[in-house]
Amino acid sequence: MSDPVSGYNLNDLVREAQSRWLKPAEVYFILQNYKEDQLTHELPKKPASGSLFLFNKRVLRFFRKDGHSWRKKKDGRTVGEAHERLKVGNVEALNCYYARGEQNPNFQRRSYWMLDP
Repeated sequence: MSDPVSGYNLNDLVREAQSRWLKPAEVYFILQNYKEDQLTHELPKKPASGSLFLFNKRVLRFFRKDGHSWRKKKDGRTVGEAHERLKVGNVEALNCYYARGEQNPNFQRRSYWMLDP
């Protein structure tokens, strides 16, 4: 599915996500244009680097429990996540949570959702 205004193609973006981080405008396009059948309904077990999943976080509440060991906060109990708001154009449009792997700090998980769906 191509969008004549943005020039993005949903399938191309999903493919490109396997080898690079998507830009905020690209993530926003995916979140606006996915189809219901593209949602993941079960937790992935130790997903490989470059994996992309679309969850309804209200249905699959524990989507972060993917089997990987993520770096913990100083309390040693909870995962240390960085929280950011990302802009698309000049408007804050996305929330993003980053987590780093416990054994490999170059291994990251990023979770995005729209601020105003």
